[in-house]
Amino acid sequence: MDDKVLFDHLPELVDQLGVEHATVIVEYAEAFDLAKDEVLVRDQAPIEALYLVLQGEVFLSVEIPGHCIQLGEMGPGNWIGEVALFSGSKVASTTVTASADCQLLKLAYADFETMIQVAPASACRLAHVLIGMLIHRLRASANDPVLDPEGNLQFMGNLSAPEEVLHPPHNGALQYLKSLLGIHRRPS
Repeated sequence: MDDKVLFDHLPELVDQLGVEHATVIVEYAEAFDLAKDEVLVRDQAPIEALYLVLQGEVFLSVEIPGHCIQLGEMGPGNWIGEVALFSGSKVASTTVTASADCQLLKLAYADFETMIQVAPASACRLAHVLIGMLIHRLRASANDPVLDPEGNLQFMGNLSAPEEVLHPPHNGALQYLKSLLGIHRRPS
């Protein structure tokens, strides 16, 4: 990754992962531009990487023969490709299209697998962020759908994860999972 991109966007990665882990991910990742209306990945097509939106906004949709269901949009700080990674399918679950000129960071699944072996703490930290975002998106799809006049699902709205999901505290896997599940320490 070139130094300017690293300088401009390392704070976002540091907020999500901490300095130590962001530095490791940057070693494996590459930045690239996606023009407005350009498709990053198509629903049900093979996908080979995780993508972090650095600038701009992407639009998510699901394609059904003769139909396109609008799911929502995501802005900077959000990752794409976690469903295909965690399911093992390596098949995109949505079509992702740039709704504005975007800059993204690409982390190939193969490089993530290498990170698991070489830098397991960094890979685990990234997995925590991805799981938190996935949980948020599942809740948004269940709790905040927009229906057309006939009652059909039309749009889910902004699927960007909130700050507390994008920038979780860096105090260990157990505490992180407890916070996701809403388990809090009882006062003594």
